[in-house]
Amino acid sequence: MPERTIRSDHVFHGHLLRLRVDEVELESGRGATREIVEHPGAVAILAWDGARLAMVSQWRAAASADLLEIPAGTLDPGEESGVTARRELAEECGLAAKRWEKGPSFYTAPGFSTELLTLFLATDLLPTEASAPDDEELARSWLTLDEALAASDDGRIVDAKSLVGILWLARRLDGEAP
Repeated sequence: MPERTIRSDHVFHGHLLRLRVDEVELESGRGATREIVEHPGAVAILAWDGARLAMVSQWRAAASADLLEIPAGTLDPGEESGVTARRELAEECGLAAKRWEKGPSFYTAPGFSTELLTLFLATDLLPTEASAPDDEELARSWLTLDEALAASDDGRIVDAKSLVGILWLARRLDGEAP
């Protein structure tokens, strides 16, 4: 059921995002409009010390709430996702990892956004020095996997990347540390 793009207009260019409005023709021949948020891509990190998962809490203006999340960040132009993951883990959690495993990638909101997010599992953690970006204020914490699953079930964790990541980690570990 592919669509054919008839016209694309970029109506907004921001620091992080662009908004594109596409006029498309459906396979049936009918016309439709698509509003697409163009995003450079992102990573999320499951920083696992063998017993606990590193978490951050931060204010999210779009949700008007302080959200409990796994650390994450946006790719810089031309940056490889593994480089982004290492930078974000240091900036948000003050951690480095000796072992990295690339996990699944998924679209966060394919109905309107191009954002493709890649999960990483970081293990053999050690403290490192890095300064957090000026536009973020984070609180760090740790949860056991059971606590993270319970927080996912009871609504304390509500963002998609964290829910997907925690469930992937639980399935991946299947009772054993990597």
